[in-house]
Amino acid sequence: MARTADPNARIALLTAAEAVFAERGVAAAKVEEIARRAHVSKGAFYLHFDSKEDALRAVVESFLARCAAVVSEACDVDELPSEADDVLQVCLDKDIELFEFFWQNRATLAILGGCQGPQAYLLEAFRKDVETRTAQWIDALKGAEAFRADVDSELVSVLLCGAYHELVHKLVASPKKPPIATWLLETQAAFVRGLGTSSYQEASERRQAAERNPSVTIKGRPRGRHESV
Repeated sequence: MARTADPNARIALLTAAEAVFAERGVAAAKVEEIARRAHVSKGAFYLHFDSKEDALRAVVESFLARCAAVVSEACDVDELPSEADDVLQVCLDKDIELFEFFWQNRATLAILGGCQGPQAYLLEAFRKDVETRTAQWIDALKGAEAFRADVDSELVSVLLCGAYHELVHKLVASPKKPPIATWLLETQAAFVRGLGTSSYQEASERRQAAERNPSVTIKGRPRGRHESV
């Protein structure tokens, strides 16, 4: 009688494979170690995956699905606040939550950096989806008069995603947790200076001044939860 694949074993194998790939690298990873960490036999591994490469594909698919959910939440907003300072804070909060997720999963992100062949199309599809969602977010910012009406949303989405992609690389390479909020505040300020309306440029400058000097207030209100120095 054929053995039935245990779904719990598959989950354990995926978790173990992600850890082994991150620690050893894909080339040096061994099926035996993945199975041992998942507390299953080598034979049980092959009930779920045809090969180490098949397990890698499943790990990449699983991580990108989690990542897509976080990105979707970051890009989802029913209605933006009316005040420029509040809109900028909403954007910053969402970016920080996204990069905190990246920091917590930096080992897996390092795996993705070396993916080629069958996994490459998954990364490309994910990249295109993120660019599309970002363009929609930029449209929302234009509607809120945060960005100028003449801004090309699709072009800016490519530029913004490219900038964030490089920040993720820097994040993954950092030996200790970097000042994520400061990185993202400076990135936000750079894009607002180039693309924002005058009122948002002024608000962004106030926020940068408050970041540098704790005695500076933002319109007389206390700092938000991510507005510490």
